[in-house]
Amino acid sequence: MAFSDDVRHELARVIPSARCCRVAELSAFYELSGFLLGRQNQFLDFNTSFPFVARKILLMLTGLYPDLPTQVLMKRSRSRRSQVCTVRVLGRANAGQVYQDFRDQSVLEDGGVPRKKCCRRAYLRGAFLASGSITNPERTYHLEFSTEQSRLADKILATILSLDLDAGITQRKGSLVVYMKDGGQIASLLSLMGAHSALLHFENVRVLKEMRNQVNRLVNCETANVDKTVQAALAQLEDIELIDSVIGLEELPPKLRDVARLRREHPYASLQELGELMTPKLSKSGINYRLRKIREKARQLDKLDPKH
Repeated sequence: MAFSDDVRHELARVIPSARCCRVAELSAFYELSGFLLGRQNQFLDFNTSFPFVARKILLMLTGLYPDLPTQVLMKRSRSRRSQVCTVRVLGRANAGQVYQDFRDQSVLEDGGVPRKKCCRRAYLRGAFLASGSITNPERTYHLEFSTEQSRLADKILATILSLDLDAGITQRKGSLVVYMKDGGQIASLLSLMGAHSALLHFENVRVLKEMRNQVNRLVNCETANVDKTVQAALAQLEDIELIDSVIGLEELPPKLRDVARLRREHPYASLQELGELMTPKLSKSGINYRLRKIREKARQLDKLDPKH
């Protein structure tokens, strides 16, 4: 099962207890996937491809309006690969009552964003059930809401921003997409919407990916350091061979001669390891200083010797 479906299944089991939250969630679903139908608006429909989402809509409607006449319709496509489940409110007065509750300005701020934080969370939950999707976190971090209406895209974005989360809007194939790409922000939204099991899986994957990335960074850094050490050691050996071939190592000052011989004996040792092998022991900076002096001597001889 796709991760989006896992999240949708979990959110479909979340039934808010507060009336205001139920209205907010249903209003989001209606705005993104609902219609007023008939000559006199005698039907109010909620459409979804998921029967378990239709069941939740029906439960919340009957919880809000116990005597509300409703009908559940199911239509399969010709290919029978998809279906549309419709939860229908019957009767002009009933449809109008539900519609007016969705448009109650006393519970909305400018732009239609719910005033209460709990209702904002419920609104985004309904929006996700209607038009949301989330990528498997093992591949990438991406959560989005899709709509063809700019007003709704702006409202979803404003609702997300009101919860101190970041999101953006882009266009894709004639639709507007409100999206989130930051793993931490997506995790916060999953928590706010009530998808706690999906959040746990998401965070587990995120931790493992971060650990793998950290290990890769450390390995890459260590590999780069080893390459750097080897290249430096090879250059030092070339300097030592040059000096030995031109004047002989015996002509070097004792301190430089000892380091030169030690480098020959341990061609791939680090500066710190060379320092530990000295008698008496020498610091890394001390070894580095003497090797620089050897390089300076090699460059001098290279300029004087016509063979080099």
